[in-house]
Amino acid sequence: MTPTPETSSFDTLRDAILRGMAHALSNRVAALGGINGLADPGQIWTERLSKALHDEARRLEEILRLLRLLPADGRGDAGAIELQPLVPDVIALHAYQSALLQVECSAVYDRETMPVFASRPHLVQTLLLAIDVAKRHAHARGGCVSVSYRGDADQVTVRVATGPSSTPAKAAGAVPERAATDAAVDVAATARALRAAVAGVRGPSDIEVTAAGNELQIELTIPTLAAGRRGQLSARPGTA
Repeated sequence: MTPTPETSSFDTLRDAILRGMAHALSNRVAALGGINGLADPGQIWTERLSKALHDEARRLEEILRLLRLLPADGRGDAGAIELQPLVPDVIALHAYQSALLQVECSAVYDRETMPVFASRPHLVQTLLLAIDVAKRHAHARGGCVSVSYRGDADQVTVRVATGPSSTPAKAAGAVPERAATDAAVDVAATARALRAAVAGVRGPSDIEVTAAGNELQIELTIPTLAAGRRGQLSARPGTA
């Protein structure tokens, strides 16, 4: 099957994340080799060696945990998803895209937000694409990215927005105006990919991309778990 521009966009991003993870795993293997070199034959096992091995094991487990979050295909039934643990995981996963690692990306929590009803692989894919285009937009202008969410009993809105960087040096290091213009073209192309990706989130879900001045805002609207379950029941034959 010939890939569409939308699937190609995510495939390119996924390949970049996987390259970053491969590099991180290589670093961890090298670190384990260094720890092994610290222990001479017959040396008494020390607390220092034990802590070093424990730390490396923890780092490896974290890489593998995030690797499992990366969507491998488009399959996945809709179900309950808590955004509070998912959003920081998606931000951490995208951080393996080393070309945009220097762009700050933070999560703004809302503990009152209800669980959403969505396909996890599609939601992760859509959020990764949204963070990617926002980071590219921010990188061209020396800005940063924030991911926030809030909602009511029926729907939740996830907002991925750019803003001015809190670090003056990063703002001063923005790319030239021509490159910033090129980045705006990329935003338009990725917006089309986002609208295609959100179709699989289940729903009804919707996405809106707006740009004002140097700032970009992407809003993904998802039904809550309760609203999604009601929609499932009403869609069944014979249900009033």
